[in-house]
Amino acid sequence: MNYPARFCLALLFLAGMSSQPCRAELSEIQVESAYILNFIKFAEWPTAYVKSGDRITLCVMGNADLQETLSTVNGRKVGAYELQIRPLGDNSEALSSCHVLYIDQQEQRRFIPTLKSLAGKPVLTISDIPNFAERGGNIGLIYREYKVQFDINLASIRIAGLRLSSQMLNLAANIFGK
Repeated sequence: MNYPARFCLALLFLAGMSSQPCRAELSEIQVESAYILNFIKFAEWPTAYVKSGDRITLCVMGNADLQETLSTVNGRKVGAYELQIRPLGDNSEALSSCHVLYIDQQEQRRFIPTLKSLAGKPVLTISDIPNFAERGGNIGLIYREYKVQFDINLASIRIAGLRLSSQMLNLAANIFGK
């Protein structure tokens, strides 16, 4: 990655999810990765499930390029947690080990059954599937006018027993299930 792209990626982290477009040549995958990592940083799980300093598992369903990009932070600390990246194939039983689940748009056929199997479990679900948050997911990435924004489904967040910082809620394009 060239210097301007690294600089812009660092700015994304420091700015805490700004929705302004970056002028350097960042790929969509790099931008999505930055958002996902920031979502983790601003989320809290029930203490019975995970405590500060614990390892959390980020599972990725589909999108090998995103998995590869996220693997660069495998084992590193993100916010209060050490991060483990885990690719998911067709093994739905592996979902039980996920604290965060990213469902790629190419996995759209599986997302409703996956969300149903996770109902009430403290798993932060994120996707770029259109209308993901409106359809029951926690956080939906949306692309508008060359900007990445996100929607939040507060009802599904509460049902999962998760909490998001007020800063993150203020940055959301739309909040459903208030």
